[in-house]
Amino acid sequence: MNSVVYEDLYKFHFLSDINISPDGKHAVFTRTQASEEKNGYVFELWLLDTAAGTYHKLTNGGKERGGFWLDNETVAFTANRDDKPDPKSTTWYKINIHGGEAEKWLTIADRISTIKPLGAGKYVLTASKNANGEPEDKPNTAKEGRDFYVFDELPFWFNGRGVANKQRNTLMLYDEATKEFTTLSGKYMNVSGLQLSPSKKLMAYSGSEYVDVSPMGSGLYLYNISTGENKTIIPQGDMSVGSIYFMGEDTLFYTGSVYRFSGQNPNYYLYDIPNGTTTELPFCDAVTSGAVGTDCTYGGGNGMKYIGGKLYFTQPVWGNSHLVCMDKSGAIEPVCTTPGSITGFDIYGEQVLMTAMRGMDLIEIWSLDLATGQECQVTHFNSEYMASHNVVTPEYFTFTASAGHELEGWVLKPVGYEPGKKYPGIFEMHGGPKAIFGGIFHHEMQCFANMGYFVFFTNPRGSDGRGEDFANITKNLGYIDFDDFMEFYDEVLKRYPDINAEKVGICGGSYGGFMCNWMIGHTDRFAAAASQRSISNYLTKALCTDIGFNHNMKQLGTDPWEDFDTVWEHSPLKNAPKATTPTLFIQSDEDYRCWMSDAIQMFNALKMNGVDSRIALFHGENHELSRSGKPHNRISRLTEIGNWFEKYLK
Repeated sequence: MNSVVYEDLYKFHFLSDINISPDGKHAVFTRTQASEEKNGYVFELWLLDTAAGTYHKLTNGGKERGGFWLDNETVAFTANRDDKPDPKSTTWYKINIHGGEAEKWLTIADRISTIKPLGAGKYVLTASKNANGEPEDKPNTAKEGRDFYVFDELPFWFNGRGVANKQRNTLMLYDEATKEFTTLSGKYMNVSGLQLSPSKKLMAYSGSEYVDVSPMGSGLYLYNISTGENKTIIPQGDMSVGSIYFMGEDTLFYTGSVYRFSGQNPNYYLYDIPNGTTTELPFCDAVTSGAVGTDCTYGGGNGMKYIGGKLYFTQPVWGNSHLVCMDKSGAIEPVCTTPGSITGFDIYGEQVLMTAMRGMDLIEIWSLDLATGQECQVTHFNSEYMASHNVVTPEYFTFTASAGHELEGWVLKPVGYEPGKKYPGIFEMHGGPKAIFGGIFHHEMQCFANMGYFVFFTNPRGSDGRGEDFANITKNLGYIDFDDFMEFYDEVLKRYPDINAEKVGICGGSYGGFMCNWMIGHTDRFAAAASQRSISNYLTKALCTDIGFNHNMKQLGTDPWEDFDTVWEHSPLKNAPKATTPTLFIQSDEDYRCWMSDAIQMFNALKMNGVDSRIALFHGENHELSRSGKPHNRISRLTEIGNWFEKYLK
């Protein structure tokens, strides 16, 4: 058997965007692979025969993704196939599933994020536009956006999008025959959600309109495509609108929250379109989407589907992602409770097709029969890899913490484990904090287990999947979650005495990076730390990042002017002088979610106090380095962490 190594990233197949044809006979999906040669990702569309379960490649260009059906035999997709493509335009191609070359179908001189055909050559779409128009290119002057930037609003940059000052996701109608656009949203509105009714006569969309500071709340609107009537369902500011989906032609489902605390779950609502009335459904204390954290997916897919009088969606449940359904009474029933994670799905009749991770398998397409509940694997892109490598299955357990709540844990034993022999360990912590880890394949963890480490992790208070009370750690960041982590650590050492407690490292990103920084200032029990895209100073986190001015201040329940002491008290930097743990910082210079100043501040503090520290600052990467960064950088990131732990734990 082969060891799982960093470079195996190039062997993985990532599946996403499963989409069933209108007649249910075929499905199209995207297969993505990391390319060592191109230092990027290769995308292909594949076609699945839903009855036979056979599949074959539909495109070969390496740039095709996001396939959707124009009719039962024609698939449209985006691709950047020109020799010198215009970065400000979007081009779609179409291809017949029975053969032939793809042909250029539609080009729009904007960066399009969503497009939905209405029929008769008309489309509704969202395009990224500068609300103030493109800056004028005057001769002999510096050009805005090239030589300098102007920031006059919050947020002025956004992770994964870069500088976003006055950029808005604009809602428009497009007529292919006349080449004319009709703008539907306000000049400064940022559209966040868009859905069409089954007949495509109605459109629901959500968003917020602002000039200076993006609000926490958003509005919900209903647009009649035939008459042009635009009706406000939820005025902006009343609540924050989340998921929206039509449950038939006369009913609109949506989720909404009136902010009470960080980590809260939304309420569910039904809007009766003919009567103009709203019904609040029973509180189910869960979100309407969510997958298990891993570094082995790329892309997602459909997250909702209404069929047979029921709305289907995914839901995090403890350390798993389940498929559930809800009728118009608000009653929710489990549909698929197989342990693992679902990243997207589609339904036709009684058949569900899902991109999912089951057991320790990498992501594949699975089929679920709604009538029988039988689930079976359809694709086998990663089967050969799984059969030929030392993939470790985590051992699962639960225990009761001192505060009375139950915690779950997973432990990967080192490959070649021999009872009675001492081994080093690595304690992994997820981001969020409202996220979850579970018993699925995680490349980083598998590499460490194959390198001779025990690897273990849990979902402490603050995590998703167990209701909003469990997720609510507002004003308690670094306190009750720290207690959970340390009690879990003690439980692991008790259950696995072959872990060398003198040689255990901690590792985590985002919120997990915050916890690494926090732990090294509050305990000396760990021999090394790898803190990634981290938070060290809540003053700079709140005032330098894309979500800091609203989300992070809400997490603390205050702001620096109202209660500076609380802001500083929850900042790991406060206790940095107490730290003695050698710490590696992994950071990206375009991470606007956790800006690099926090990693630099913590690094400087440790260096000034004589603690061995190192920063690996990745250029041109953002908060998603470990999940979708350039492949070479992803390998280098793993190498940096692995070398650091080899130095201090072995």
